[in-house]
Amino acid sequence: MKRTVFFGSALCLVAALLLFPGARAEAMPPVEETPVAEDVLLTSEERTEQLRHAQQMLIDLGYLVGNADGMLGPHTAEALRAFQARNGLEQTGELDGATLMALDAMAETVQSAREIQQRLIELNYMGGSADGIFGERSQRALRQFQAMNGLEATGELDDATRAALFSEDAQVLPRRLTGGDRGEEVEALQQRLAQFGFLSGEVDGVYGAQTSAAVTRFQRHLIEQGYGESLDIVDDGVATAVTQALLFDDLYSSYIRDVAPGDEGSEVLRAERRLNQLGYMDMAPDEVFDEYSVRAASQFRLDARIGEGDVLDSEAFEVLFSVDAPVAEHYVPHDIASGDSGLAVRDAENALIAMGMLVKLPDGKYSAEVETAVTRLHDYLIARDSENAVLFEEPAALSIEAQAALQEGLPFVRELSLLREEGEDGEEVVTANSSDPDEVLRLQRRLYMLYFLGKYGVDGIYGETSAAAVTAFQAANGLPETGVADRATQERLFSQDAVCDMRPYRIEVDISKQRVFCYQLSEAGEYELVRTCVCSTGLGNTTPRGIFLDGFPVNRWHYFSKFHCWAQYSFVVEGDIMFHSVLYSDQDTSTLRTGSLYALGSKASHGCIRLKVEDAKWLFTNCKRGSLVILIY
Repeated sequence: MKRTVFFGSALCLVAALLLFPGARAEAMPPVEETPVAEDVLLTSEERTEQLRHAQQMLIDLGYLVGNADGMLGPHTAEALRAFQARNGLEQTGELDGATLMALDAMAETVQSAREIQQRLIELNYMGGSADGIFGERSQRALRQFQAMNGLEATGELDDATRAALFSEDAQVLPRRLTGGDRGEEVEALQQRLAQFGFLSGEVDGVYGAQTSAAVTRFQRHLIEQGYGESLDIVDDGVATAVTQALLFDDLYSSYIRDVAPGDEGSEVLRAERRLNQLGYMDMAPDEVFDEYSVRAASQFRLDARIGEGDVLDSEAFEVLFSVDAPVAEHYVPHDIASGDSGLAVRDAENALIAMGMLVKLPDGKYSAEVETAVTRLHDYLIARDSENAVLFEEPAALSIEAQAALQEGLPFVRELSLLREEGEDGEEVVTANSSDPDEVLRLQRRLYMLYFLGKYGVDGIYGETSAAAVTAFQAANGLPETGVADRATQERLFSQDAVCDMRPYRIEVDISKQRVFCYQLSEAGEYELVRTCVCSTGLGNTTPRGIFLDGFPVNRWHYFSKFHCWAQYSFVVEGDIMFHSVLYSDQDTSTLRTGSLYALGSKASHGCIRLKVEDAKWLFTNCKRGSLVILIY
């Protein structure tokens, strides 16, 4: 149920008492003058202190500017006359008994207002300082407090409000968050916005443009729900205390209307974002509740045990945006085609890789490499008279049925091994086997993707290199180390459970992020991220992508004769492609080319991967030849 907010008239809390300049509705009733008894003699020091006390009250009430100095100068006299005039007293400009009594009475009222304001500030309902002037700012804060604490939002300080305000159970609002803020509070805000379908960007703890836009969407949603006027909510993208309080309130309901097949708009987009987040939808969310969205919503309803149906009603919305919403075991399948991206594409990539048809690090993008792999699979199935070949006739698209066939894999065809023949002298002669190059290529591609075989070993010939790679694979996967790709070996090799060559280090270069991620194999047999480095890769596509198995350290100082520059800690990836430090004009650290340092984080090299000196040194020192696999994508 939507939280109820009561609306009331914005009455002044203490209008008859707070008689400040410009803030009074009427003058205070005349106070009967009580002159100081002549037999009460005050010392000079006492009179000075009494005047200083009166001056401070005049300052607090806004009649006097400056310091309370205990001297009855022209400014103090003018302030006294103004106060006396507004309160029906004789305008003497002097501090007589009646004026002092009126000031004391007014000061008590101001102090009460300050206490209320200070408490509202402590609870984050208002900012600034407690000035004792209970105007619109204070009334608005008090109304918000009343609304957020289940009281009638009148802006008046009745007994119930005062009791709630100073109780230990008073709801404390979170601090205001806005652009540029970062940290755990921002991360929690982002997570909650994502839960309600307002944020589709990354949860990174940084209050940037995407977070501001998500907060704006939530505020507009609140305004549509009717919270705007009562809680002074505006769609400015600033996460005010009240905005956050509603967002994090367990009783808050975001439901506005049902979403049915064919509907369009922001509520559809919000629902699709959440279905995508929970794993039901794989396609990009939009504002149209189309056939695929309906199928995803129907599956969600079944998993949530709220009955069959293709409409997201109030009950479905409550469960969908709750922290306990069921997570899909698998996304709802759909056709995919060239240019698409998402989980379905990644699953197809992984299946094609496991079959030995695709040589590409999976990125969830239906690219030209995927089309080539589908064509390769189609030709392979045609050559073996498989009835599934028809599913892969069009390489630029994969139907739901084709994707299901990919997950089934390919049946075992034949054992692969070195040829063993009897020589002329009667002794056994072992030679390479190229009798079935398609099967050999499939095996070699898979070994390459599992880091057991270099890319130049993918040649369609089952020779000593391939046999050694198969032996290494068997050892890593608990199989007899025969070097023969028998049925058991191939069934393991072409499964997605195959174990790769677990070298001590795995170095990943993400060209899109211009980062190098360094992983080290732990004692538990798992890779742990131990270092993240900012880098500069090659301009355009000069840095090659792929898997590289033979990297090794070269020189402490390396000279690039073609470019007339030096670098520290060069480490070969392949050929003339290296990891190395930023550049120098000479073999001297004082000749640093600062441009290469400032360029880190963007493409700038001729193909090599530039690093900070300390990062290049770490790689050079720790990683020896054969101890790492390098992945560039």
